[in-house]
Amino acid sequence: MKRYCLILACCIAALATLSCKKKAAAGDPPIALVSSIISDPSLPAHKLVADYNANDASKSIFVAGSPVLCESLRQKLMTVDEFDNIDGKRMQDGLPDFAGEVICTMVDFANSPYGPFVEDARLDDLREVSVRNVLAAMDTLCYINEFDRRGVASKPLPKLLVLASPYADAFGKYDIDTLFSSLGCSLPVMYPFEVMLDKVFKSKKGPVMVGVLSGKESLSPAGYEALVARKAAEEGRNGCGCIVFPSDSGVQDPLLAFLDSCLVAGRVRPLDAIIVDDPAADASNMRWTLRRITDSGNQESLSYGNLVSAGCMLQEITGTVSEECYRILRGNNLFTHNIAYPKSLEFKTVLQSDSTFVLTPYDNGDPLR
Repeated sequence: MKRYCLILACCIAALATLSCKKKAAAGDPPIALVSSIISDPSLPAHKLVADYNANDASKSIFVAGSPVLCESLRQKLMTVDEFDNIDGKRMQDGLPDFAGEVICTMVDFANSPYGPFVEDARLDDLREVSVRNVLAAMDTLCYINEFDRRGVASKPLPKLLVLASPYADAFGKYDIDTLFSSLGCSLPVMYPFEVMLDKVFKSKKGPVMVGVLSGKESLSPAGYEALVARKAAEEGRNGCGCIVFPSDSGVQDPLLAFLDSCLVAGRVRPLDAIIVDDPAADASNMRWTLRRITDSGNQESLSYGNLVSAGCMLQEITGTVSEECYRILRGNNLFTHNIAYPKSLEFKTVLQSDSTFVLTPYDNGDPLR
């Protein structure tokens, strides 16, 4: 009973988080920044986007977002070995999958955490943050340090951009898509939660029930529900749903705690997929838990087996990002094919007095040498 009370309290706290307000939808105007860039060819940002060469293998993989997400994804991309580097088959070959690549992170200290933007109803400001992060990644401009605006240097450019935060997916994607489609920019931009959700909808037919394990830098439950509803509408599927549980709730087994919370709340519709949108969560342990409770010979299946559907799939953010990066680079012939270990360069956003931000090197020596 104590365990159930603790879980129920966690759920109530999570649901009490302010829900996401109305987001931009197809047919809505983009934010003023995007409209001005599209309509005014004299603006440097117009030329930057319109003339961007995304088909250049010598460029870098960029990850932009909050500190925990950037660092977790950087570590994964630097070390992952899931594919054969010669033929691309899913088989470890003892070499990092991104050998020869430069992994750049753009840690958004100037604007994250992003939750307060929603809490204060500053949604247009949040949308603009996502657009400005993209523009900063696409520009070579970088300052030597945050205290000297005269010390200018050049940074690498992306051939693939990962916007790690689900806030970028929920609030910035429409404006970025509008900007790129209007000016003909083909730079691949990845939104991890969208990729995980795409995999779920491609694998499952009919109405889909998705469980989301969220982290400290995640959306509110209503935010995730809105993203699932958006995807369901795009796919023309009725009856889809979403349940959210915080994976950082302090319990030993977050997946069992999640299912316990469903029992307490009377939510017994089986989950078709579980999305772990928290890089700090132990996804391997959750997969093991999922195998146990779906094994009819295991006693736990009596308590939890009916809460997950046959073939329930589990997607987690770090593995999904590395796999999708590999697929995009290989599919577009964008690997460098340099014989070297991956290289890591780190940058950070620094807030300025006019509420804009600039980029400077961050933490990993001097990436501008």
